[in-house]
Amino acid sequence: MLKESIEEEVVEFARDFWKREEQLYLDETLAFFRAVHGGALRKSSLFWTLINPIKMYRVVKNFKKIGERTPRNNLNGEGLIMGGLIVFKRGGEVVYSHREKEWGDCAPIEKVLEAAKKANLG
Repeated sequence: MLKESIEEEVVEFARDFWKREEQLYLDETLAFFRAVHGGALRKSSLFWTLINPIKMYRVVKNFKKIGERTPRNNLNGEGLIMGGLIVFKRGGEVVYSHREKEWGDCAPIEKVLEAAKKANLG
């Protein structure tokens, strides 16, 4: 699910990370980003992150962890809207949900894999 369409970014992501036949979807109304956060669009504050040493530590730690897996990061595009992950069973039942609380806050892969297996069974 994409929240914006920056052509060179989408092409690079699809080539290097997606590698699937399934389509990428542009969420122009940001409906997914609202849904994952209970109906409200959640944005992080650069100012509050910079002045809060605990929050800043967690963000730096998150980015270091991401950088180990994805060495080509950039600051292109809108970066304040928080995202997340929702795993659905066929039919629409939510099996797992993760709300990004601060930049780079990724869902634990073990929980995502467990949820995917559960969704596949149902």
